[in-house]
Amino acid sequence: MQILRQPPYPLSVTYTVPDASSDYIVVIQNVSQQTEIETAVSSNGSSKIVYSLTEDFVRYDQSYALTIYEDDTSSGVTLVRGDIVVEDNLDITRPYVDPTSLGTTATEIAEYTSYENLARTMIDAVTGGFYYSKTYLEVVGQGTDYLPLWKRTDKILKVYQNAELVYDTIYTPPALGDMNFLITKDKSAITKDPTATTDAINRAEQRPARIPVAPSDSISLFDTEDSPNVQTITPGVAFAEGTDYLFLLETGYKVVPYDIQQATRMLIDDIKCGKLDYYKRYVKNYKTDQFQIEYDPRLSNGTGNILVDKILNKYVNLITHPGIL
Repeated sequence: MQILRQPPYPLSVTYTVPDASSDYIVVIQNVSQQTEIETAVSSNGSSKIVYSLTEDFVRYDQSYALTIYEDDTSSGVTLVRGDIVVEDNLDITRPYVDPTSLGTTATEIAEYTSYENLARTMIDAVTGGFYYSKTYLEVVGQGTDYLPLWKRTDKILKVYQNAELVYDTIYTPPALGDMNFLITKDKSAITKDPTATTDAINRAEQRPARIPVAPSDSISLFDTEDSPNVQTITPGVAFAEGTDYLFLLETGYKVVPYDIQQATRMLIDDIKCGKLDYYKRYVKNYKTDQFQIEYDPRLSNGTGNILVDKILNKYVNLITHPGIL
């Protein structure tokens, strides 16, 4: 089931179950975040369960695995999952254009909802999408003052350092130690700022050079006086080499860009009017015998509307994964 994430809130889903006025258990799993919500519900006289979606369900775009079990609880205290009566993929997605603004009757709204879904899928195939979601970023410190971000990031929600919670926005202030975690102004990296007032900070964008120190006859720098090793001194950095970090971030687009809304409307018009007839635009070779048709490779490179493709060009990300040049 796909639910369009748009006002009025809260959202709700309705499922038909075998028995009326009976107890059931709704389990919603967020596979990407490895979390699970379990709720006891009861069906109405029409054998339907209506479940209200609030909090994160109305804030973020996400796909969930929804399962409804029979409730085998006899005491009414502990939930005991019985047989599965419903299994479904619950997809909560914000539309790029509100279908209710394009149609007036229920039939027109249903038609435009289908068109918007198809247009959005075509745009996503080119750009990757304009959704807003919670994302985990798990990295290891590289001995610098910056941790690069490869996704469009809006906010840091939680930070774990070596499995210890050190930053959480549910608290005021969110810093649980002596450091705040911040997104740089150009949205390209995460850095740290001390919670206490300090002097100017000159952050290192690369790992500082290691400078070997010669042994001394008067000052012992090692475990033993005759140690043959050479100690290496490096300045302190925000993200020490080998330190584990786990970030919970809000990533993506909090609002859909206006030009993407316009591009979606243009594609909806093309779909509705039958203008996306690719066989007229990209045919290279056509034979009447057995109807053998050869298409130009450009068929799969765009949306079929050159104006929409021009709009989407500035959102195409050619570097989708970090690498080494």
